[in-house]
Amino acid sequence: MKWFKGLTKEKDPADVVDYPVDFGPLLQSDTISTKTVVGTGVTIDSSSLSGNIVTIWVSGGTHGCTAEVKTTIVTTGGRTFERTFDIKVENK
Repeated sequence: MKWFKGLTKEKDPADVVDYPVDFGPLLQSDTISTKTVVGTGVTIDSSSLSGNIVTIWVSGGTHGCTAEVKTTIVTTGGRTFERTFDIKVENK
């Protein structure tokens, strides 16, 4: 799945959902060494790394608010990439 800043996802405050972020197109032959995930306005329950994909599990949020999730990776080659996306929190 390819989406980042400018594209907003939606969730209910009670939902616990996963969002995969694929860094593959950026890496070429490099690999991810470390990942950091920060959420503003939602709770980051966990995150995992599988190959080039960071999967982020998100819960919470307040109805009517837009939350932000930022994922930063550092590669074994020393490069850093950051991708941010928004989540609109609405009662469903």
